[in-house]
Amino acid sequence: MRGFYAHTLFHLVRRGTGLVALLTFTLFVSACGGGSSSNQSRSSSSAAVSSSAALVVISGSLTYDYVPHFTERNGLNYAGTVELPIRGLVVELLDAGNQVLMTDISTQTGTYSFTVTRDQPVRVRVKAQLLREQNDNSARWNFKVTDNTDNNSLYAMVGSLLVANDANAVRDLHAASGWTGNAYTQPRVAAPFAILDSIYTGVQRLVAVDGSVQLPALEFRWSPNNITADGELELGEIATSFYRNDLNAIYLLGGEDDDTDEYDRHVVLHEWGHYLEAELSRSDSIGGDHSGDDKLDFRVAMSEGFANAFSAMMLDDPIYRDASGTQQAEGFKIAVNSTENRERGWYSEASVQSVLYNFYVSENNKTARDFADIFTVITRDNYSTSDAFVSIYLFAEQLREALPGVTAGFNSLLSGQNITITDRFGAGESNSGGATINLPVYKTLPLNNSAVNVCSSNANGSYNKLGVSQFLVLNILSAGNYRITATEFGTTSDDSDPDMYLYQRGIQLQEAISPTVGTETLTRSLSVGTYVLELVDDRAVRDDFNGDVLACFDVRALPN
Repeated sequence: MRGFYAHTLFHLVRRGTGLVALLTFTLFVSACGGGSSSNQSRSSSSAAVSSSAALVVISGSLTYDYVPHFTERNGLNYAGTVELPIRGLVVELLDAGNQVLMTDISTQTGTYSFTVTRDQPVRVRVKAQLLREQNDNSARWNFKVTDNTDNNSLYAMVGSLLVANDANAVRDLHAASGWTGNAYTQPRVAAPFAILDSIYTGVQRLVAVDGSVQLPALEFRWSPNNITADGELELGEIATSFYRNDLNAIYLLGGEDDDTDEYDRHVVLHEWGHYLEAELSRSDSIGGDHSGDDKLDFRVAMSEGFANAFSAMMLDDPIYRDASGTQQAEGFKIAVNSTENRERGWYSEASVQSVLYNFYVSENNKTARDFADIFTVITRDNYSTSDAFVSIYLFAEQLREALPGVTAGFNSLLSGQNITITDRFGAGESNSGGATINLPVYKTLPLNNSAVNVCSSNANGSYNKLGVSQFLVLNILSAGNYRITATEFGTTSDDSDPDMYLYQRGIQLQEAISPTVGTETLTRSLSVGTYVLELVDDRAVRDDFNGDVLACFDVRALPN
């Protein structure tokens, strides 16, 4: 697929300055120890008990600074910072040589406990790792926050080395935000824990729906060096926060006075929603720039609209917020639940998120704020193996099949966004998005050499915008070799460059992308089944092409 999911991840110091006993935060090197440590963790001890006791209990609370957003304006409200528990993370008890003696998982209230031999020098380390690994059929997950600007090293917070000689010793660790009034002048220790706490919330929502959900391992790559420049990921030039399934990672912005996402819970969960699409369901998105006011390729509209709605559902908060700018005092917010969207249709992420979120909160023959219905649909076999691309049409069709009792309410939401109630192919859709070339959503390509005329245009923008790609369905009834051609027809351009991509069940089988002007040919042996052909003019795809494109082609198919 072209592109990847894209949108608008910790290391204590700027690249190249090293790690030297910075607060209670340190870079984790390996499971057997390593990394610098600090002597500044908060700790206390209870009154001494009998010195003859062989064992002592070391316990404590783990917390981090959470910086909320302003509610009435954009930006982070540092004055409203609160301490929240570090939940579900790996906690280790280390000896003086940083060898792991014991491991625990912090509780929902951020507590941990170890029982150890008296008079041992030990320290507590909490890793930026949200982990649950069971030997039964219950839910499993493994999520880490790592620094992409330092060889993807795992973050951890480490307490001071103290001798365990009290019957009940308390060791509390707190991850501070690093904000001191006007800037981040101290290490941003809280950031990776804030990221994972958002994911913890999402995990709990999923487990409530499916207690045996198996979530593949994933890294969240965050650094204060991660900025909006587009370049080398290892240098932090990540351009935007995004999910890359080929890298098995979510990259998150962290550049101060640029764009930081560790406290943007909707952003973090949005990207995690893309991960869930890829791992538990299916997405056919080609990625690229997008906004709620765009007319988009319907595959992109579905994926981005789903991810926006998903984050709002997980947080039970329809106001999507993203902070950026100087002192993180700027940014934007989106009312995911809005029904009065500027662009309404099957090509609008604003429409998709509106339909999905308002269905989630609806009490129309369902339980309001229950994610189970949506989870049921996107994890159906018929959803992930559909011969049509993933779109709001496919979601609606599968919802009607799986949960017919909620059909009326869902259909009403579709109609309110100018989306026709139809099948997975959008047959009979009347909303053209302002251009007749966009309908039918899928054209049928006969196998008798009859021409079907389609047009590729950049009128709504390049690459992933509505009209760039045209889709044709081939129903193969007899296995054999087939030849598909596209030839420019009826336009004045003499430099068109048609490209074709052939798919089955969302998987790209072949492409034909020669630079030949005005024509393209694709040949392939096809088995019985349904295929989708995507046709574009290369100029309409390219961001660097200056000029309006409207290139029309006769597409023909026949046995070869």
